[in-house]
Amino acid sequence: MTTEELAEFFLARLYELAEEAPHPNFLFSVENVLRKSEMTGREELQKALDYLGERGFIILASDDRVGGMSAGITLDGSTFVEKGGGTGTIESYCRPRQTFSKACFAPSSLPINHERTLAAKEEQDFLYARRAVEALLEDIEDALKKDDTVAAEVKSDLLSDVATFKIQMDRNVKSGQIIDVLLDHLSRTPSIAPLVTGLTHIVDIYFR
Repeated sequence: MTTEELAEFFLARLYELAEEAPHPNFLFSVENVLRKSEMTGREELQKALDYLGERGFIILASDDRVGGMSAGITLDGSTFVEKGGGTGTIESYCRPRQTFSKACFAPSSLPINHERTLAAKEEQDFLYARRAVEALLEDIEDALKKDDTVAAEVKSDLLSDVATFKIQMDRNVKSGQIIDVLLDHLSRTPSIAPLVTGLTHIVDIYFR
């Protein structure tokens, strides 16, 4: 598989899992998205994940010290799957799956849904991003509380930063300067740095 084909295969699997999840901002372990028989080399998989992340099709988060990574599909990613992708991989994946309804339409057999207005799409994007930020902040708090390598005083300051960040996210008018300072401070702690990277990505896209 090329990087693009592997990326689309992963995205189709992620879409399928998200359809069965109890709420739309679920994050799934990368190892659970791909079955063992489907796993490829780590380097190839990382390239595929980077490919999807750069296009805004997935949100990535790493929340443990052994390199575990989770992914969630964005609205743009879902739309891309529903349109059949670009390499034919998604269509091939869907062909034997009768229950994979939204993504398994032949592109030429159904019209694109034009009833979804731009305002509705933006509202959905914002809601998804808000829930993802809330989930990441909770993960950051949990990771900090479990991190025994951080001094108690420093940990207290970091947890205070997280609380301040939550307050900023609740405000109608957010201070970009304060948010930048908080993100910079949090990103310096190795155990939460990958989570903060994901948080920064979402904030830069949806809340600037």
